[in-house]
Amino acid sequence: MILKDKTVIITGGTRGLGKELCLEFAKNGCNVIFTYSRSQTESKKVKLEIEKIGVTAKFFKLNLLNPDNINEFCEIIKKENINFDFLINNAASGVMKNSIETTEKHWDWTMQVNVKGPWLLSKNLSKNINKKGKIINISSPGSSKVLNNYFSIGVSKAALESLTRYMAYDLAKYDISVNSISASLLETDAIKHFPNQEEIKSILGRKNPKQKKLLPNDVAKFAVSLCSEAGDMVIGQNILVDGGDTLLLR
Repeated sequence: MILKDKTVIITGGTRGLGKELCLEFAKNGCNVIFTYSRSQTESKKVKLEIEKIGVTAKFFKLNLLNPDNINEFCEIIKKENINFDFLINNAASGVMKNSIETTEKHWDWTMQVNVKGPWLLSKNLSKNINKKGKIINISSPGSSKVLNNYFSIGVSKAALESLTRYMAYDLAKYDISVNSISASLLETDAIKHFPNQEEIKSILGRKNPKQKKLLPNDVAKFAVSLCSEAGDMVIGQNILVDGGDTLLLR
């Protein structure tokens, strides 16, 4: 219970890694506020799962494609005087296409959700974060390595990592630490959208140096660790959680 009585805001908390983050922070004593973009029904289920652990849970609908909606969400947090300790920018989107097939619409959509959204949330909510607060942006090795049909997302993750460094510098004087976590490919619903399924299955099936499959919960546990006192002096870093997968020349 290393985060007992703390509060975390997690974007995209109803599925995949987002849900694992919600549950893992709750298991460590943290009250959870999470956002969703589609299913209120799923959000209610996740809320109940969190509350069964013994902490409080709230959820809000948030459309990261809409800057006005982002500002509205931030105003709700401020008006309700919700002071929190951690913000995890997990929600992401994008179209699975290469650089030739991607349209300007796809590009703008991806950059809005994956880069501008986290920036606006971090910027607008930074005054509500308690001292020794942490912001974590969820990135991907696709920021620096090429994965087929991952163009706009990969570029957006590279921008997110740069955003992490700049905001880490700007917020350090307020005792807020900003970092990003990058995990190798995780077996979640998101991978179903790749058109090159055989290649994706091959990547998921390959052995990393740990000889152990990377799970969303492995990433969630590290996020909890980074939000503990152990992470107080870590700022502006992109930290790989991948069992050593990206060490290897494939």
